[in-house]
Amino acid sequence: MSTNKHAIIRYRVIDRCLRQVDHPWNWESLAKECSREIKSQMREKITLSERTIKGDISSMRSDKALGYNAPIAYDRSEKSYYYTDRSYSITEAPISKSEAEELANMITLMRQFTGFKHLTGIENILHKLELLVYESMNKTKQIVQLEQPTVIPGQEWLDPLYKAIKQEKAITIRYQPFNRKASNVLISPMLLKEYQNRWFLFALKNSSKELRTYGLERIISITPSNREYVHSKAFDPKSYFDDIIGVTLEPHKRKVKVKFEVKGVAVNYIRTKPIHHSQIELDATKGKATFQVEVIPNYELRSVFNSFGKALKVV
Repeated sequence: MSTNKHAIIRYRVIDRCLRQVDHPWNWESLAKECSREIKSQMREKITLSERTIKGDISSMRSDKALGYNAPIAYDRSEKSYYYTDRSYSITEAPISKSEAEELANMITLMRQFTGFKHLTGIENILHKLELLVYESMNKTKQIVQLEQPTVIPGQEWLDPLYKAIKQEKAITIRYQPFNRKASNVLISPMLLKEYQNRWFLFALKNSSKELRTYGLERIISITPSNREYVHSKAFDPKSYFDDIIGVTLEPHKRKVKVKFEVKGVAVNYIRTKPIHHSQIELDATKGKATFQVEVIPNYELRSVFNSFGKALKVV
């Protein structure tokens, strides 16, 4: 991330310098200004090369992803870079400091979700937004931090699986369940779902036409297949998870009413953060309450109950 921030700072500094028409700017003077700003903003002392600065200028001129199309020219007699359009700036609409702080916090949130390579367009937008923020302020404190880590196991499979689902293409995955040998499985992928910092794939197993759940961190390889993609009219992602917690729907189990008693500080925790949308509170006394959920029991439900230890008892 620091390399990306360095580039942001360098673009801003070069832009700021080239708008100072009364000063000649060669690559060396631009490099010194960039190094000085990086040291000031990030407390890092670095020396920038001619290749780096000229690469930045080239990117500002013609990199389609950045989209600046900066009118930078070089005066051989003065040995200086300059803007041919004196009114040009890579930030055409400066924002206020308060707006910049809000924007910076939004970028922090959005950057948590860049696991899909097909969303590289968003990455380019975020890069431009960061430049806009940098223009308007020096630093901002982080206000929001998501639970989701930068890298989730199996995240490298998100892009090919997304494309297979969108294009309705059957694929063969080499899959290794926990404590079992790996094997090849022909599947028709249907949905990607994230739950508690893990990615899961819902797909029909072509040989049995049964819906299966695969953890992405257990996928070893993915191979395109020319076999027919199998559709499922019974699987509706919008309603499939209504009666369960998490991702596991155990076969032939029906929805039941589950009552549980909670005591101590866990009472307010479960009141303010229901474990399921069907949760209701049946009664309460001092330091204790009884709740009910109407769900299909599964592994995730048991895990949630167990996480409260002795503070929760299933009635």
